Amino acid sequence: MFLRVYVTIGHRAAVVPTASHSVDNRRELIEGGLNREMMIDYNVSDHWSPDDPDWLKALVSSLDRHHGVSATLPLTVIVTEIADWVQLASGVDAWKPRPGRSSLHRDLQQSTGAVGFLLRTQTAAPLRAFESAFSCLASSPSSILEQPPGTRTDAAWTAVSSAASDLLAALETDDAVRASWDDLVDTVQNRALARRDYRPIAELLFEQLEKRGHPAEGIFRELVSIVAFGRDPDDVPLGVKDTPLDERLANARRFVGTPAAEEPTVVWLGYKGRIRKILQAGRVCFYDAHWAVPNAAPGRFEFAHKAELWELVQHGNTFRVAELVDEESDVDTIVRVDLGTKGSQIN
Repeated sequence: MFLRVYVTIGHRAAVVPTASHSVDNRRELIEGGLNREMMIDYNVSDHWSPDDPDWLKALVSSLDRHHGVSATLPLTVIVTEIADWVQLASGVDAWKPRPGRSSLHRDLQQSTGAVGFLLRTQTAAPLRAFESAFSCLASSPSSILEQPPGTRTDAAWTAVSSAASDLLAALETDDAVRASWDDLVDTVQNRALARRDYRPIAELLFEQLEKRGHPAEGIFRELVSIVAFGRDPDDVPLGVKDTPLDERLANARRFVGTPAAEEPTVVWLGYKGRIRKILQAGRVCFYDAHWAVPNAAPGRFEFAHKAELWELVQHGNTFRVAELVDEESDVDTIVRVDLGTKGSQIN
């Protein structure tokens, strides 16, 4: 069977870590090769005036992800890791041995300890609920911890999954992202932080943006543009603007908290093998390509999603069907699958 796939409106896909990916291994990888102390350098900008405070330069540098990473896992990462272990980790050695549970607990404590004051306040209730649920599971009897995936219906398991979902949702809100930004701005101004404690906050902010459907790398670049140069993200040509510092920070805060646009995600599939009618079952529609493709042109028969199909086929390269007897069609049947409305990336 021949299959051709087209996605008409894209949506970022997230890779879900597997339960076999040990948190200890990740820590060893970070500490062994990537845990380099963040250097404050101002190479991202050399235009600083004598009046610009050093903390502003440190804030800009904290948004440059080429300085290495912290040994502290962002809270979103460890919560997702624990939730995945609840759902996927199998075998008697997954949850029963105490060292494994202790390792997860240490990582959770380290991650929560790195959360800024404002975000901690914003998410206090779901964070406490998750910590409590995890502690309850970690202290459960062996009869529960030995249960394999698919049979983990005890309240100790379901409470962790539910609390993880609630906490991750709370961390993805507009207010939570703005709280992380405010924590980052506040922390870089603290002269007592000798070990650059703002790096874990910047990494958590990055992960929050990713989970919200944003291209976080691009968002961080735009934040540098706003804070360092006083520009709006869409300013052309590039250059330095005489924007007051308070206005720069306010613009950055507003920008970082902007939600991802909501867009429909639709997939069109092409198959060999012909059906001679239009069928619809829920979010799935089947079309006879030999009829639908030529009739997608403006001025011809109307049918559902005609304009959408015309965008794909108008240039003759997609879902090509035979026009002459001796020609062969690329596809005979086309199928439209509506995946629903999801947040899309912003540029």
